[in-house]
Amino acid sequence: MKKVLILTVTAGNGHNACSAAMKKKLEELGGMEVKIVDLLKAYSTKLNVWVADGGYNLAVSKLPKIYDAFFNKYLNAPPKKRYSSPSQGVALSCVEGLLKEILEFQPDVIYASHFYGAMAITDLKLAYNLPFVSFSAALDYVLTPFWESGVGVDYFVIPNDDFIDYSLYKGYRREQLLPIGLPVNGRTLEVMDKAKAREILKLDKDDFTVMIMFGGGHWNGGFKIFKQTVKALDGCEAQIIMINGKNEAGFKKVAAFKPPRGIKVLNVGFTTEVPTYMSAADVILNKFGGTSVTEMINKGLPMLITEKLVAQEKYNLVYFKAKGAALSFKNGKTLKENLLKLMNRKDLREQMTKNSAPFKRDAIGEFAKIIVAQPKADYSGILSENIDFKQVKKRVECAVKAADKTEKRK
Repeated sequence: MKKVLILTVTAGNGHNACSAAMKKKLEELGGMEVKIVDLLKAYSTKLNVWVADGGYNLAVSKLPKIYDAFFNKYLNAPPKKRYSSPSQGVALSCVEGLLKEILEFQPDVIYASHFYGAMAITDLKLAYNLPFVSFSAALDYVLTPFWESGVGVDYFVIPNDDFIDYSLYKGYRREQLLPIGLPVNGRTLEVMDKAKAREILKLDKDDFTVMIMFGGGHWNGGFKIFKQTVKALDGCEAQIIMINGKNEAGFKKVAAFKPPRGIKVLNVGFTTEVPTYMSAADVILNKFGGTSVTEMINKGLPMLITEKLVAQEKYNLVYFKAKGAALSFKNGKTLKENLLKLMNRKDLREQMTKNSAPFKRDAIGEFAKIIVAQPKADYSGILSENIDFKQVKKRVECAVKAADKTEKRK
């Protein structure tokens, strides 16, 4: 039985969700023992755990301009010291614990769904001869800062061929790149007839149906978007599916809201049946994180996206607006204009679905098969070393500095 170690990081929920989806897919294929480890929670400090999740949420919700400035500073300029990026300290804090995990579990494959994992793997491979095959994967339609410090992985999954040149610029080699798409929950690829989904959800089979997904996560404007949507549809026969996630306050606000005649509201809390709700919708209003985008595309949904986004989400939006697969809104006025346009023009909805079709791909299925095809790893060499774990971090730091000097001479 082959072993796979998946390294995730809690920084929002996207990385954890993709890690869980990959574990499920690999186990479905059979013959695989799969273990997920939250890299920072397992091996780093409480401060680093908070910075990755709580600090990130604080930055994108309360300090978006500062977050965007930081993001853009490092986006198109690889650091002068590739391996010693501003995030290197976090990765280095994990190397001792991660090496112990690797030698104990002896994985044949390691998959890092976050750049911290890719960086930690890169750092360890600079210092030790480790036999596993390693993968990482971009989870946005932009190569976010610091992926370039994880170039030591064997393979890097990217969205499509559009991102090859940029990945090369960031320091990856062509043979490392797998342009197969974002490995998200495969359930969004399951085909469910719209009429069947509406029957299951007890929705009208003919009314224009809008799905809103702003309830959970760091974004606190969900109820405002909901009210703007109701106002935009006032006087129409329409249905709104409001997904609140774990936002109980938002759920209660929607429950207490009295919509005008002709508008039906299906108020939903946390659910694992998002693909069913998507199947029932004509249009979706959402934020624009990479995993969310991919799931919407897999369902063939015309996308109406808020422009109140942070850095990587903005780049995702620019990319798909250029492809003719998404519309956006700045405020209640532009939301109404574009929503009514989508409601009244079935041809536009169909064209947007057609424009997004080239990006619909079973990336997680393809990726899982690539992982399964990797050889068994032989740990006899590394296990024969007398490793002093108290010196692991120091040894890795020295290897990183040496790699930076070599990089500088090139």
